[in-house]
Amino acid sequence: MNNEQVPYSKEKIMSVVGEILDDAKKIKPYVIIAQPRRNLEETPCQHLDGALGIHVDFCGYSHAFVNIGGEKVDVARNYLMDVCIESDAKYMLFAGEDTVLPYDGFLKLLETAEANPNSVVTGVYYIKLSSPMIHVRDENNFVIPADVTPGKIMRNINSCGMDAMLIPIEVLRKMKETEPELPFCCIYFNPDNPKEFIGEDNFFTHRLHKAGVEIICDTRVQCLHMDLLTGKYTANPDIDINKYFTNIPIGERLTFEDKRMLDKRYVDRIPKGSWPETQAEVIPIK
Repeated sequence: MNNEQVPYSKEKIMSVVGEILDDAKKIKPYVIIAQPRRNLEETPCQHLDGALGIHVDFCGYSHAFVNIGGEKVDVARNYLMDVCIESDAKYMLFAGEDTVLPYDGFLKLLETAEANPNSVVTGVYYIKLSSPMIHVRDENNFVIPADVTPGKIMRNINSCGMDAMLIPIEVLRKMKETEPELPFCCIYFNPDNPKEFIGEDNFFTHRLHKAGVEIICDTRVQCLHMDLLTGKYTANPDIDINKYFTNIPIGERLTFEDKRMLDKRYVDRIPKGSWPETQAEVIPIK
């Protein structure tokens, strides 16, 4: 018996590598992570693109990543949803550039989505220095922040933010086929009556309700809403900070003393031509 080591062939190895890479090009993404960015030169709070060093667990699921920078937020979200439809993925995950999902956040959202087909599932994140971006309508017809105590599945969500939201692509496809002349998201502002303002998330959740799509909140997925400059954040008081991985070192919780800094950063980072910087460019719909 000849125990002599046969040298490996680089050419044959590269041939197999080529076959694997070619096969990978045919695989559809199970989920696309979609991220609207105010400025692509800034560092987002999490790394969600590629295969190595990702800050949220997508292991075992074919996934892709798409972002867009410098656009008004409704334009950005519409673009990203159209891209995801064209990809023929099963889900898209909106992940805000300043929203930090826990490492197992996608898996928990997916578990709830798979148990509730054709529903949109959102995690929890808070308005900075304020209440959760999850709202319910109570028995008195008041809209109030939801009780987002960790560990439960909440139904009958009236409206919510979109920065930790898992959406079945089939839901988007049906909405587009049913109402091709309607965008998924639209910001409305009436310059003659400043009280009349509708955010892109209100527009989208309203469309979901009209389409009969349930919005479910999985409060097991508690996110940090982070300031990209300082790493300070707002979140539920009952979180384990060790479950979050970020590009930016996690700082302390935001306090009222940070409010002026946050307000200035918000205005400074609004894309040129957006409300409220130049209200004249927002066309009122009447």
